[in-house]
Amino acid sequence: MNPRPLVLIADDHPLMAQGLRALIAPFSDVVAVVEDARQVEAAVEEHQPDLLLLDLSMPHRNGLELLLALRHRFPTLRMLVVTMHLDRALAEQAFLNGADGFIPKEAPSDELHTAIATVLHGRRYLSPRVPRRGFRGDEALEDGLTERLTPRQREVLRLMGEGKTTPQIAAALGVSQRTVEFHRAGARRALGSTSEWELVRFAIMVRLGDLPPPSVGEP
Repeated sequence: MNPRPLVLIADDHPLMAQGLRALIAPFSDVVAVVEDARQVEAAVEEHQPDLLLLDLSMPHRNGLELLLALRHRFPTLRMLVVTMHLDRALAEQAFLNGADGFIPKEAPSDELHTAIATVLHGRRYLSPRVPRRGFRGDEALEDGLTERLTPRQREVLRLMGEGKTTPQIAAALGVSQRTVEFHRAGARRALGSTSEWELVRFAIMVRLGDLPPPSVGEP
């Protein structure tokens, strides 16, 4: 382990990224700050950091999908999710997709230091600020929202919640990528989601809710 680890920050909020840089400057070297999720893989390849501080809700790419891709391409990279979303199920899914740590943006600096030290030493870190209760108890699964979805939309969202890409979902369901995009758009309209990230978060709820699979033969 380098005495001063190399750190890449991926966050689309400049003030947050600058704050993280200032907090970790005394004991690490920030090699780059990336504001677009589409550029994270290239930045990791170019700078070869020891640690990635990753905001899951960056624009243009599913953060869970990005975790999977990074873990596959860079198996030794340590990844600490720094997020505003305090969802237990989201944390659990992030770990399944390759994250080494999960901490809220509102955490104090000493907890950030602890989380970084923990993951750099090969252990996992889950902030105690993340609630024990997950999506299974979320009212959104009980207030009829899921009834607005078609069976195929539910299945698409289930796979989205696992971090699957559109091509992977299309292959799993035996449909075209265009059909997958059609069902995603329909789900967003049905749920009133204002962003892709809201749809991803609901996708995790759908997956953990053990909703029934689509009927055989549905397009």
